[in-house]
Amino acid sequence: MVPSLNYDVLTDVLHALKEGNIRYCESLGFTFDEINALDQLSLDELFIVSRATAPFVSITVRHDVLHHLLAQARQEYRHQQVINRAIHLGGSIALLKHYFGLTSNEVCLRRRLLGVSVPYGRTPEPDEKTDAAIWLQWQQRRVENLESPAALIAMMQVTESLMPKPEGLSLTTVWKRIVLCEQDIIANRRTPHAGCD
Repeated sequence: MVPSLNYDVLTDVLHALKEGNIRYCESLGFTFDEINALDQLSLDELFIVSRATAPFVSITVRHDVLHHLLAQARQEYRHQQVINRAIHLGGSIALLKHYFGLTSNEVCLRRRLLGVSVPYGRTPEPDEKTDAAIWLQWQQRRVENLESPAALIAMMQVTESLMPKPEGLSLTTVWKRIVLCEQDIIANRRTPHAGCD
């Protein structure tokens, strides 16, 4: 392992030197004289130094940075899982752009990678019974801020709970119906859409 580490570090340092990035070499712990000496070595000399069994580099673990990176990786993984879940549930390009900022090309690529096909044509509007079921399920999970990730998770749960029953129900349909009903409530309409009571 040590010769490989020596080789990797030397390769990295020499690459940085070729780009004129001396600060990077110094950040690794090399002095200016050492950097200059490395820069003067012939290929044969570099090979001998890089293959030496005596380690000239020590590894230390920066626990705070590692913990931060692990937490960041977990958060990003969960974020990607939510996006994939939304796509599997029939999230439209508009929905995915709204909640995740994805472009239409990104959505299409993700759909292809996940093997999700989208039927052509407009999605049929839910009947009154389905509309009422969506609203009832939403009331059990309701999140005040419809723009929040928590609201989208709740909408996905509504979709999943109703999916086996009404054929063709998608996350996009559930999203549109919930937004419409919530807007009706805010506007204090006397005759809200079916199921919005």
